[in-house]
Amino acid sequence: MGESIFRKTLLMTAVASLALLTMTGCGGRGAELTAITIDKDGHVSNVIYEEFNKDYYDVEELSDMASKEVSEYNTEYISPKIALDGVESVGDGTRVRVSMKYDSAADFSNFNDETLFYGTIEEAEAAGYKVSGELIDNNGVKIESSFAQDHPERHIIITTDKSNIVAPFNIEYTTKGVTLIGKKEAKLSDATSDSIQLLLSK
Repeated sequence: MGESIFRKTLLMTAVASLALLTMTGCGGRGAELTAITIDKDGHVSNVIYEEFNKDYYDVEELSDMASKEVSEYNTEYISPKIALDGVESVGDGTRVRVSMKYDSAADFSNFNDETLFYGTIEEAEAAGYKVSGELIDNNGVKIESSFAQDHPERHIIITTDKSNIVAPFNIEYTTKGVTLIGKKEAKLSDATSDSIQLLLSK
């Protein structure tokens, strides 16, 4: 599946809203951040926050658009792979929150046209990925060159999406530029690579 029309629309309304806020010199994002949460079984929850300009679309239109795309995706499978939990305006109505759930990281990737892999190092290598030798721990110490070979059972997250990531286990090594927020959450927006890796504790 190509890039979601719904996500494109959400991005366009966000850009228009940010331009308006810049011209008027007001507004702010607050504490809400877009995040992807992965549980131990590989299920994915995605909460998206974006600036929202009602002059372009209203929340009901966005909700209908998202519901249609989710339905079209699910028709390709025997059982639903994606669920839309809700689309709603937040705060003073200048922001929108979209909540979605995916059966797997692969479903997230297929629906959003973004890389998201979750599995063991062994599974990652079987899928064609290679653990970067440039990963660092929270103290800036580089990963040992034999780590992947010595610990094939360790889980790894690989993504091109720069939303915050909440992992099911502690994050031990990351791509440079990633900032840890607690033991299991990472801020990816300043990562130095387009493809970001988070190596977990188990």
